Amino acid sequence: MRALFLTLALANLLFFGWSYWIDKPAAGRAAHSSAAPLQLLAVNPAAAASTAAPVSSTAARCSSFGPLTDPAAAAVVSTALRARNFTPHERSVQADVADGYWVYIDNLRDPDARARALKRLTRAGVRDAAALASSGQVSVGLFNEQAGANLRAAAVRSAGLEPVIEARSHPVKEYWFDVELPNGVPSPAVGSLVEGLNLAAPPAWAACPVSTAAGSPAQPVS
Repeated sequence: MRALFLTLALANLLFFGWSYWIDKPAAGRAAHSSAAPLQLLAVNPAAAASTAAPVSSTAARCSSFGPLTDPAAAAVVSTALRARNFTPHERSVQADVADGYWVYIDNLRDPDARARALKRLTRAGVRDAAALASSGQVSVGLFNEQAGANLRAAAVRSAGLEPVIEARSHPVKEYWFDVELPNGVPSPAVGSLVEGLNLAAPPAWAACPVSTAAGSPAQPVS
């Protein structure tokens, strides 16, 4: 019995020594030595912005409607554009409008020379010529088209005289309306904007001038 007690006591002492001095983890050993340590990465704001999804926006184009030479007609068109939820801006420019073509004979300062020219024109079939004593010219006709002026000039040459063809014009004030149209939205029909107006020449849509399209201020239509 005493021998059994001594055997058990010796076994306990051996187990205590083994667990205290031998079975002890090495100091400072990481639980998972193969795992890489975590690191904080610096973020470049510019790079982040460049990779962000672009903000969608509705592109627009500048279109200009005109020309109109009658202020009353311009007011009607302005109202029609506003009724379609557009915000037109009026732009006025000075332009020359063709008045046709004048055919005349120049440098006839002598009254006798003008009289002889009129007789020669009459024999050539030109009977509506008129002498202009103040300018020393003989007028042989006004024509809307250049083709008619060319025919009259040929008749003057057949009479042995030299004609001059002069394009005539007068200045007018033209009205244009600049409108921002979203891409994909068609321009309003011309006929619907000028309905009821008696215009010599119908206006049309065109691209805005570069200065206006780039943001140059335009006068709003009152």
